[in-house]
Parts: sequence; C-alpha cells; structure tokens
Amino acid sequence: RGRLEIFTATSYQRLLVHRCSAYYKVIPESDSGSKSIWISFCIDSRIPSKRISDLVPVEQSKQPAFKIMSRSAQDRIRAQSQSRTGSVNGEDAESSDVEPSEAGSIGGRNSAQNRQKKALTMEEREAAYNEARSRIFMDFED
Repeated sequence: RGRLEIFTATSYQRLLVHRCSAYYKVIPESDSGSKSIWISFCIDSRIPSKRISDLVPVEQSKQPAFKIMSRSAQDRIRAQSQSRTGSVNGEDAESSDVEPSEAGSIGGRNSAQNRQKKALTMEEREAAYNEARSRIFMDFED
C-alpha cells in the first residue's frame, strides 16, 4: 500500500484532488490542520502510466520587457501647465467653466467647496437634489 501527500492551496485544487481520487479509485484523507490531502492506494486503484503533470506542458513565463521612456523638457512643461488649470489649481467652481457637480471628478473638491456645502440648509440641499435629479432623469419615461 502506497501513500502520497498532496498540498493544496485553494479549495478548487482540493476539489480536483477529490474528483481525481474518485476516478482513479484511491482513498483521499483530508488533514484539516495543514490543508493537505493524503492519498492512499488500494487494490482497486487505477494508477495511470503517465502522470497528469507530464501531459500538461510547462509554462514558460517570460517577463515583459519594460522600457522607461524619458520626456523632453517641452513635454514636462506642457504636462505641468495642464495640471494647473481650472478647479485643480484651487479656483472656486464658480470662476471655472466646470459645473459644480463635475468639479469633484476632475480634481477633487477643495476645502472651500466642502465648507460651502456644509453651510447649506436642509431645504437648499433638497432643492439642489431635486434639480440634479430632474436633470438626470429628464428624458426618462415611467
């Protein structure tokens, strides 16, 4: 009688071991402490001449080649100037051409906008909500 210990990392691997053990008529014994499974061979076991691992080709993982591209001085200046425009530069949403609802998605809300929003009364918040809701669901039919 032979015995083989198989270490399984995932529940799917454990499922495969149990399914294969049923097919090959071997007896699986689970070890709950180490997540390993002991396979015991018996008289009725059908041991294949080739192992499954021999049938599957070894995967040759090739690391992708990365090339760090350098920017020219002109590209750096252009990128810096673009990142300083609009509400990203700290301007209020009123002075920018960006809608107040869109200001958060471009550069994040600044602290002045947060203070302004907290100062609104409940009625003003409900009115702003209803206005946004009607704008969003304008073309929606019941």
